[in-house]
Amino acid sequence: MSSAAKIAFVTALCMSVGTQWSVAQEAAPQAAPEIPAVTSFDALLQSAVQDLETSAGDSGAMASMALARVAFASTDPAIQVTGIPLAEKAAELGAVEANLLLGDVYRRGGFGAAPDLVRAKGYLEAAFEDGSLQAAVALGTLYFDSDFTAEGRKRGLELLTAAADEGSIEAANALANVYLYGKGVPIDTNKALHYFGVGLVSNSNNSIVALGDVLRGGAANLQPNPDVAMEFFQHAARQGDLGAGRRIADMHLRGEAVTQSVPLAITMLTDLAKKGDTNSYIALGDIFARGEFVATDGARAIEYFKSAEALGNTTGMIRLAELYINGLPGTPVDIGQAIDLYTQAAELGNTSAKRALGRAFLTGQFGTTDPRRAIALLEDAARLGDGQAAKDLAVLYASNEPFPANYGEVKTYLDLALAVGNTGAALDIAAAIATGPLARTHREDARLLLTGAMDGGVPGAAATLARLQLDGAFPAQGVGGVISMLNNAAKAGDIDSARFLIGLYRDGYGLLLPPDPAAASDFLNSVAASIGPEATTVERIHLEALRSEDADTLASVGEQISTLSKASAIQVLDILRRKNARAYVYVLQKGLSSRGQYSGPLSGTLDATTIRAFNAVCSALSAERACAPGPLTRGALLTLGNYVLQPAT
Repeated sequence: MSSAAKIAFVTALCMSVGTQWSVAQEAAPQAAPEIPAVTSFDALLQSAVQDLETSAGDSGAMASMALARVAFASTDPAIQVTGIPLAEKAAELGAVEANLLLGDVYRRGGFGAAPDLVRAKGYLEAAFEDGSLQAAVALGTLYFDSDFTAEGRKRGLELLTAAADEGSIEAANALANVYLYGKGVPIDTNKALHYFGVGLVSNSNNSIVALGDVLRGGAANLQPNPDVAMEFFQHAARQGDLGAGRRIADMHLRGEAVTQSVPLAITMLTDLAKKGDTNSYIALGDIFARGEFVATDGARAIEYFKSAEALGNTTGMIRLAELYINGLPGTPVDIGQAIDLYTQAAELGNTSAKRALGRAFLTGQFGTTDPRRAIALLEDAARLGDGQAAKDLAVLYASNEPFPANYGEVKTYLDLALAVGNTGAALDIAAAIATGPLARTHREDARLLLTGAMDGGVPGAAATLARLQLDGAFPAQGVGGVISMLNNAAKAGDIDSARFLIGLYRDGYGLLLPPDPAAASDFLNSVAASIGPEATTVERIHLEALRSEDADTLASVGEQISTLSKASAIQVLDILRRKNARAYVYVLQKGLSSRGQYSGPLSGTLDATTIRAFNAVCSALSAERACAPGPLTRGALLTLGNYVLQPAT
C-alpha cells in the first residue's frame, strides 16, 4: 500500500475516533478508554484499517467514503472496483462528497463502471441539492458539454450562475468563457469580463492566466493585447504559477510584447525546469525538435524529452516516439523504438499513447494492421477519459469497419466524448452517421446533433453542416441558405465557418457555386479582425496564388510567407505545391539561396539547377527516400520546407 493510502487511513481513523468520542461524551460520562501504545506506523495503520472496516460495516458514511478513496487510489483494478459500492453506500447515507465522486466516476467511466450520463447527473444533482458548489460547477459544465438542447443549455447556465453567485471562481471562469465565445448564448464580452473579474478580485491565478490567454490571442469583439497579457502572466508568475512562467518564456521566444530573444526564452524555461516543472523540459525539447526558432537539433531535443520522462512526465515518451517516427537530421527514423516508447507510456496509463498505438494498428502506420489490438487500446483509453479515443470508436461504429455499424455503440462513445469535454467530437460523429451505413435510419439524429452543436456554439459545427448540405446529405435552403448560415456563424465569432465561407467563395463548389475571388477577398476583409493576422495572411496568399504567377505575385507571396509561423508556412507551401507550383518553387529557391544552397535566379522555374539544389539538400539531410518521388510531392515539401523555414545556423 502506498504511503498516501496509509495516511488516508490514519487520517480517517483519527477523524472517526474524534467524532465518536464527542458523541459518547455528550451521551454520558464514561471512564477514559485505554489508549493503545503506538509502536510503529504500520501498527497504527493496521488498527486504522480494522477500525474503518468495522465502522463501514456499522453503516458509517465517513468510513465507507475513506475506504472508497483508498480503493480508487489503488493501481490494482481488483481493488479499484471495490470503491464504487463503498462510495454508493456513503452516498445513501448522505455523504455529499460521495455523490460528487460518483458523479465524476459515471461521467467519465472507470473503476469498473461504464460511463453513464444519467447516473452522473443524478449523483451531481444530489450533491448540488446538499449545497455543493463543486457539484454545481461539474453539473453545469456537463450540461453545456453534453446536452445541446435549449433546455440543457438553460440548466447549465442556471447551475454555473448559481455557483458563481455563491463565490465559485471556477464557475465564474466557466461563465466567462460561455459569454466570451457564445457557447449557446449571444456573445457578451462585458459579461465575460465581469465573470473573469470575480477571480481577479480574489487574486486567483487560474483567472489571471485564463484572462491573459484571452488577451494574448484575442476573441470575438476583443482584440489581442499582448502587452497587457504579459502583465497578467507576470503577476501570476510572481505568485508561483509555473504555467504563467512558461507563457512568458514563449512570448520572449516569439517576440510578443517584448523584443524577441530565443536565448532568454531558453534560459527562462531551463530555470523553470530546474524548479521541477517537467512541462518546461517538454517545451525545450519542442524548440529543438521543430526548428522554428533555432536550427533543428535532434540530440538536444532527445535530451530534454528524456529529462521530462525521468521525472515521471510520460509526455516525454510521447514526444520521443513522435521524433523517432518522423526522424530529424542526425536522428533517423526508428519505428521499433517508437513502438517501445508508446507501449511504455501506455502501460503507465498515458491515454495519448494508447490512442496513438490504437490508431497506428488500425491504419498500418507501423507496417502491420491489428484491428483487435487497436480497438482494445482505444477502448482502454476511452475508459480512462480520453475524449479523442471515444470519438474514434464512435466513428468506427458508424462506418461499418472493422465491425458492423451499431448506433447504440455510437451513442455510448459519443456521450463519453462529450462528457469529458470533447464537444468537437459531435461534428465528426454526425458526419460519419450521415455519410455511412447508419444514414438510412439515423440521418435525422445526425442532423439534430449538428444543429444542436451549432446552436451551442461548438466551433466548426456550421461549416460541417454546410458541407454536408452542399453534398446532399441533408436538405438545405439552396446555396443561398448555406451561405447565410455560414455568414451568421462567422459574425458570431466562429472562425472555422468564416474560413470555410472564404474558401467557398474562392474555389466555388462544383456546379452549385462558381468561384468568386472578389467576393472571397471582400469577405476576408470583413472578418480579418476576428480570424486573426496569421489566418488572414494564409488566406491572402491563397487568393494571390490563384490569381497569377507573375513576378510581383511571387515576390508578394515570398514576403508574406516569411511573416508566418513555421506551421502556417508549411501549410501555405502545401497549398502552393498543389495550386501554384511556380510560387512553391520560388519560395524554396529563395530559402535555399539565403543559405548558400542555390545560386540561380529566383524565377520559380523548376530547372536543372534548382533540381540539383533540391537533391543536394535532401542528400545532406539523409532524406533521399522522402524526396525520391519528386520535388512536388509531400515528402519533398516537408523535407525542403522544414529546412528553408528553420533559422540558419
